[in-house]
Amino acid sequence: MENQNSVCYVSRVNEIKEIIGADNIEQIVVGGWNCISQKNTYKVDDLVIVATTDAVIPEALAEELNVTNYLRKGSRVRTVKLRGVYSECLLIPYSFTSIVHKEGDDLMYELGISKYEPPVKQIQLASGKKIRYKENPNFHVYYKFPNLKNVKGLFTEEDYVEITRKIHGTNARYGIVKKAKLALWDRVKKFFGLADEFIDYEFIYGSHNVEKGSDSQGFYSTDVWSTIIDKYDIKNKLWRFFKENKDFAEFENVVIYGEIYGPGIQKNYDYGLDEIQFAGFDTTLDGVYVGTASSWHTFNMLELPYVPVLYEGPWSQEIQDKFTFNNMIEGTKIPHEGIVIKHQTGDRRKVAKVINPDYLIYGEKYDVGDSH
Repeated sequence: MENQNSVCYVSRVNEIKEIIGADNIEQIVVGGWNCISQKNTYKVDDLVIVATTDAVIPEALAEELNVTNYLRKGSRVRTVKLRGVYSECLLIPYSFTSIVHKEGDDLMYELGISKYEPPVKQIQLASGKKIRYKENPNFHVYYKFPNLKNVKGLFTEEDYVEITRKIHGTNARYGIVKKAKLALWDRVKKFFGLADEFIDYEFIYGSHNVEKGSDSQGFYSTDVWSTIIDKYDIKNKLWRFFKENKDFAEFENVVIYGEIYGPGIQKNYDYGLDEIQFAGFDTTLDGVYVGTASSWHTFNMLELPYVPVLYEGPWSQEIQDKFTFNNMIEGTKIPHEGIVIKHQTGDRRKVAKVINPDYLIYGEKYDVGDSH
């Protein structure tokens, strides 16, 4: 794959399956994706353009393809189930590209197709002051790993993996990192030897894309990310961890990543909770993702929750499917969103999500907030 996070790329038809009881449609298998199509439209080994779940199709292209009525709100490709068969993507004839492409080429730009991103809300500081907030380059945005259907064959039975439950909420990150720039008064105190030994560092937090505040620049008004700080005492716990381990581990920046979930976070998907909760899933030291065991150990030392670990051991398709399909939130008939599979080393080239197709159907029916 040219771009593992692409939602529109060139692929090849691997298999065509009959749909029992259907005279005019058949199931097309392309890589890890399934699509229901009119019979005799494609043949095995045909090059096709795949637009996957959450691909936003331009209005003109949707009309030309005559698929406008099959898209979900926002002109996005949706997952449906027909006669017991899932259709999870949109197939576009290869002839729609005017340039010769090879399998795996990203066509998002050429066809004007984008990946849906929920809008970001900007909030002023708690004091009411509006500032030009400058992001700290040491506070890295979380790596957006691909859907496993886009990277079929990523894992083999030789890979030792951690499989965790994918929590559907909103991404959160918290860290103690080196300040991008010391304030004038801090520089003066440091020059005269009056500064704390950790004056070069600050606590900082944010959502996936947006910093919500830092010790050096101030904090936004109360939000779910700050509510979680107070609920779990994250700031104090991170400072304590940083001070106790910095010299031993020789790192300058520690950032933890997790998911905030529960009532009010995603529409119609609150896990039956009365208040929001947090579960961590990754740790970076100086921007490098640690192994799965080390990440779990970090959250254990911080006394913070970690996402449910469903399995640790050699990967297999059977084990993957066991935790993907027919998995419901405890005590309900609501499908879990899916799973995340990580190689034990934490290598970002070996991390992917698997979304439960029943969740996608449920989400469409009950207007659940967007998957990510």
